[in-house]
Amino acid sequence: MESRELFNLLKNMAKEFSIYDLMDVRAFLERDMQYLPKDYREPYLKNQIMHFVNVLNEIRKKEECNIENFEIKDINLEKLFNRIEKFKCGIKGEDSFIKLSKIVVPYLIFIAKKPLHPVGTRFPGGKSIVKKNNKYLCPVKNKQKNEYSLCEFCICEGME
Repeated sequence: MESRELFNLLKNMAKEFSIYDLMDVRAFLERDMQYLPKDYREPYLKNQIMHFVNVLNEIRKKEECNIENFEIKDINLEKLFNRIEKFKCGIKGEDSFIKLSKIVVPYLIFIAKKPLHPVGTRFPGGKSIVKKNNKYLCPVKNKQKNEYSLCEFCICEGME
């Protein structure tokens, strides 16, 4: 698939993503993060929701002519979408979260070439995603090896 074709697909999906879907995503994430320490959970949740909204708006406002056109291997897209589908666990709001992930994640990975978490995202242990010398560095990139992680797709490099 060509990048512009993917972008148009994602843009159409973004246009259909409603405020009610976003409310479901927030409720889903609140439940999913309920066991994280409160001083970490609250800023992380707020940061992620704002990031999703900003990326959705970026997609909605961007024009196809501003997208570099290049080939994206279908196998890479298929692998990514299959991984996102693994998020299903029967919790209320997960359908909206998966729908959102299928818009935002491929856009960030293949089109925008940006990290899945915004620069400055703080992880347990106090380290954050940073940008140095036009490279994104993530403190947890090399630590997330579970079957649900999207880290392998992310543009970030691991921190030493």
